[in-house]
Amino acid sequence: MTKRIALIQGHPDAQARHFCHALADEYLKGAESKGHAVRCIEVSALDFPVLRTKEDFDHGVPLDVIKQAQDVIRWADHLVIIYPLWL
Repeated sequence: MTKRIALIQGHPDAQARHFCHALADEYLKGAESKGHAVRCIEVSALDFPVLRTKEDFDHGVPLDVIKQAQDVIRWADHLVIIYPLWL
């Protein structure tokens, strides 16, 4: 059965490659080799402001980059989140 997979690579460092990146790369290769559809979200590449207050959360309007990530998550029937444990 083919899955629609959202792969969220959550390592915050966009300047270097880390173990999280290697895990995401291998997962992607393996899933695609089995015929699954995979869409990736690279969190460190997303440009969005950090919500600093409850007011921002309650009344802020999501940016297009956030809406696009939400669309990928809604599309998926399988979600993979990779991030460093020190976060």
